Amino acid sequence: MAEAVEPAPQRFALGARVRVLDDAPGGNPRTPHYLRGRTGRVVAFHGIVVNPLDHRQPYPPLYSVLFSIPDDQGAEDEVLGDIHEEWLVEA
Repeated sequence: MAEAVEPAPQRFALGARVRVLDDAPGGNPRTPHYLRGRTGRVVAFHGIVVNPLDHRQPYPPLYSVLFSIPDDQGAEDEVLGDIHEEWLVEA
C-alpha cells in the first residue's frame, strides 16, 4: 500500500484550472491518453506518495483533477483523474 511522505508544496490551488500535457518526457506513462491535452479543475491535492513496489523514488505530487467531457449526444460527462504534477500546467 502506498504511503504519504513529507508534505510537498502545493503548486496548484484547489479550484485552479490546469491542462494535462500531451506528453511529458520521462513522465509517468500511466497518465491516461484520453485526458492528455484536456483542461480540468483541481479538486484535491494528495502530496507526494511513495510506492516502493514499482518505483524507487517518490512520485511527484499528485492531484485529483475533474474534467468535463462531452459525450456523443452533446451532454457533458465528468471524469475524475489522478494526475502527477509533472503532467500539469496552468490553463
